[in-house]
Amino acid sequence: MNKIQFNKIQLFLITNIIFLQYSCKDFLDLAPITQTNVSSFYQTQEDFENAIVSVYDSWQSIYPGLWTYYTEFRGDTYDRENQKLGYEVSSNNWTLNTTAGMWNRLYKVVSNANIILDKIESKKNFESDVKSRIQAEARFFRAEAYFALVRLFGSVPLVDTEISSLEAVNTFSAKPSEIYRQIEEDYMFAINHLPASVPGSDYGRITKYAAEGELARVYITLSGQVHNQDRWMDAKLLLENILFSSPYSFAESYSDIFAEDGGNEKGKEVILSVLFSAGNQGEASGYEEFIGKYRPLARHITFEPGVVESYEHGDLRKEVNIVNGYHALDIDQWVDGHWINVKFDYLYDIESNSSGMDFPLIRYTDMYLLYAETLAEISGSVPDQSLEILNEVRNRAGLNSLTRSDVPDISTFRTLIQKERRSELMFECVRWFDLVRTGKAVEALRNIGKDADDSWLLFPIPQSEIDKVGEDVLPQNPGY
Repeated sequence: MNKIQFNKIQLFLITNIIFLQYSCKDFLDLAPITQTNVSSFYQTQEDFENAIVSVYDSWQSIYPGLWTYYTEFRGDTYDRENQKLGYEVSSNNWTLNTTAGMWNRLYKVVSNANIILDKIESKKNFESDVKSRIQAEARFFRAEAYFALVRLFGSVPLVDTEISSLEAVNTFSAKPSEIYRQIEEDYMFAINHLPASVPGSDYGRITKYAAEGELARVYITLSGQVHNQDRWMDAKLLLENILFSSPYSFAESYSDIFAEDGGNEKGKEVILSVLFSAGNQGEASGYEEFIGKYRPLARHITFEPGVVESYEHGDLRKEVNIVNGYHALDIDQWVDGHWINVKFDYLYDIESNSSGMDFPLIRYTDMYLLYAETLAEISGSVPDQSLEILNEVRNRAGLNSLTRSDVPDISTFRTLIQKERRSELMFECVRWFDLVRTGKAVEALRNIGKDADDSWLLFPIPQSEIDKVGEDVLPQNPGY
């Protein structure tokens, strides 16, 4: 993550000396082999500063590629027939261990965070607030990993400390309610101990507002159709702090957020993003895989029925997000009659054939629309503020305001707010989880011709992980 001023040489040594010395046969890679250099490394403040960078690095490895496959290809956005992972995710036809890649990367984040949290507890030779900040970052990333795991796989092993191999193979899957309890505790700790802002040289580090945004998303997920908890008020308080007490704000122009020169990727709309740099240093985003003008493989990606039609006539966001026809750089040829994603086609380096665009995980408008939804759910109606927010987003996109006659009740509002979120946040990997939490996922999949049922709401647990411990310890999800 060379956009943050971290020492890449130190990161390389840390990663290879410590974190890669785990046995790949150990369950979940959560039980590292005890070695002298592992114990002796975690001594100084600098050691822990370098170690937390490696957690950022393992978190970065999930985005945007894997995350896009597991979200946009799962729902009603992307389809892909000639690529293994894209096909299996979108068709739900799996080989035994396809999901092991995502599973292992997420648990690597958990493992690396747990080691830091265990080792740092007894250390006292730190500058003021540094220890709590590193702990907060580690707990944020552990929460991120478990929030992904529980939404993708459901019941999974919950480990919040460094454990032995024997303990690992006897770690039973935890209930989602237990996992969410840990996620909430970790995000709350992060909120209470992370800074509200960071200096420019540390851009990309986590702030308290990123933690608030993710915890608000947790509360809204728990309030949805899957869990049926009423956490809307908890979400409201967090969202209000982000929207009305933070340095972030609603951008005047949608196209400026995704400017071709990438000039606004650090703009006031972006609350949290994963940082990348083009080139051959291993820090590129890999997103060129999804942009047809850059890679031939991407030209086999198709949109599901309804993606193009989801934009109203005159919606300015359409041409920012998708185009029909483009100049393919690799063959120097115009390709006609094929819709592609162009939202994130900025900061591409032709020489290295790589993308350096940062991938946004939390945008102000995302939180703004969630706030409008939250107010409506709390009131059981359509408050004036909810309609005003919806119209503010629509107006920025060049669309007319909706009136009370257009939105007569909360049922209509729910449909419209999700429609708006789809248009506004297309390719930002929120659509699938919106469909799941609102109870619309199976219906949406059937509408595009897929024989979906509730088993599609979760992914299969890698059979290789089940075989290590037995299905009594780690049961497979229904339908697989």
